[in-house]
Amino acid sequence: MVAGKIHAETGHMKPFSLYTVIGGCGIAALVMGVVLPEVLPGWRWAHEPLHSTLETVGGLAAIFMGIVLLQRTAEHTKGKFIPMAGGFLGMGILEVFHAVSIPGNGFVLLRSLASFFGGLGFGLMWVSATGKTHPTIKWMPWVMTGGALAIGLWTIGFPQYLPVMVRDGAFTPTAVAPKSFASMLFFAGSLRFFLDYRTSGRSEDILFASLALMFGLAELMFTYSVIWGSRWWFWHFLRLLTYFFVLGYVGRGYLATVSELRSSLIQTQQAEQASRQSEQQLRTVLEARERLAQDLHDGVIQSTFALKLNLERCQRLIPQNPQEALTGISDVLMELKIVIQDLRRHISGLEPECLNGRQWVEEMRTLVQTVKRSQNLPFDLQIDQEAADLLTPEEATHLLYVVKESISNSVRHSHATSGTVSLQVREGTVCLEVTDDGLGFDLENTYEGVHGLNNMAARAKRLGAHFKVWSKPDRGTRILFEIAKKGSHARA
Repeated sequence: MVAGKIHAETGHMKPFSLYTVIGGCGIAALVMGVVLPEVLPGWRWAHEPLHSTLETVGGLAAIFMGIVLLQRTAEHTKGKFIPMAGGFLGMGILEVFHAVSIPGNGFVLLRSLASFFGGLGFGLMWVSATGKTHPTIKWMPWVMTGGALAIGLWTIGFPQYLPVMVRDGAFTPTAVAPKSFASMLFFAGSLRFFLDYRTSGRSEDILFASLALMFGLAELMFTYSVIWGSRWWFWHFLRLLTYFFVLGYVGRGYLATVSELRSSLIQTQQAEQASRQSEQQLRTVLEARERLAQDLHDGVIQSTFALKLNLERCQRLIPQNPQEALTGISDVLMELKIVIQDLRRHISGLEPECLNGRQWVEEMRTLVQTVKRSQNLPFDLQIDQEAADLLTPEEATHLLYVVKESISNSVRHSHATSGTVSLQVREGTVCLEVTDDGLGFDLENTYEGVHGLNNMAARAKRLGAHFKVWSKPDRGTRILFEIAKKGSHARA
């Protein structure tokens, strides 16, 4: 992801121009390495604190780079950077040991082996770049890390066993050999990355090619330098400059990654918010649909069923009492207009008309009279006006639907001969009871009126009321609906 961004920036540069810039930097470094001893012959500056600082910063930068490369390998590079990650980790650890050691054989040995570890990581890129990573390569970062720690501890703990690395102020062949070999490995790694860049065009390949080239030149200068001399200091600064170049690349990529992650997080939060809003809208639609189904079932359908019963009664009256039949038909037509108004209100998405206590009582009387007249099924009204007045409009509307559904079930299913509708105040609650003496049913088994009773339970939940049904075969049915009312008391 990060490489893609930087590749977009370097992709417009022609290969010839890019090679010219890199080659020019390499030549300039070589020229400086040759010219400095001529300009400053015999110059020495033994400054251990500055040297320790440079090596510590370089070592930590190498360790950080190794960790970054391991992460890149885990993401998408199919193991390509595994050897180089191990090389950076081993080189960084040995450089830190080198920074804290005192000048002497161990001091030089740690620096030489650090270069060798780094060069080995770059040189092995010829193996991993084939795309067929050997199982042994996967363990290389951990082997190099463990080996570097062991070498660093051994060098500091047992200096008497170390080979001679400096004699008469000059590096011995033992000191120069690892550096020379490391220089060749760095140049080999640089060539591998240049070839990869010509194939892939990725900016990270040209970056590491340049990095390996600079490291190789630095190691080459070490071969012809003396401790604390101008060329010796120059290659230290060259290595540090190379590390800063890499860290700049990594830091830029990190900032780009953080920016993308922040944008992704914002997009995710926006998507989650939109999802919650959609979920809430869907829930609202489903709740509205459920309420509509309940109101249609308990209101319009029950009213339509009552009209059917009245029409059947009028049909029976026509031969015997035509005048009464006409009167009944007129009543049906008036009630049909009310049903049509209810249907239009539902279609328009309007809430049902809410009732007050007195309107609710009148509705109950009309409903009971209609059922008695059309079906010869008397329901005894036992309504306390005080209880009715305690009802809110929403509660009164829901209780009207409950009574309609209950009486409809009594007419259609129970074959009852009588019933009761009671509304009373009991111990701080308004209690509605609807009973009949019909066939009843088994509450454990499925029955025809289950949808209507489910609607009653849903209405109770919406109002925070208590709902209960008692019924047994041949023992009738009793429906209880209790609504708590603060400050209300039963009358003596």
